[in-house]
Amino acid sequence: MITIEKDSKAEEIFIHATPEDLREFAKKLWAISEKADTKGKHKEQLTTKRDADVFLSTELQSEPQKHSIIKKLTISSRIK
Repeated sequence: MITIEKDSKAEEIFIHATPEDLREFAKKLWAISEKADTKGKHKEQLTTKRDADVFLSTELQSEPQKHSIIKKLTISSRIK
């Protein structure tokens, strides 16, 4: 499970995860890039739904006054 947060100005993104979860996230990114290589482009969304391979946590890891949770992350890749 990965927690993605943004600061109050949306200028910085914070990713919190265990080493194992980071490796799973990296595998997911790699798979998206391979699909884009094959198809020319590819887009996937990571959400807080627990049925996903890699899902996002809704549990804030930092100070609530300074950060907020990202509930949906869209990753897209395309060949230029």
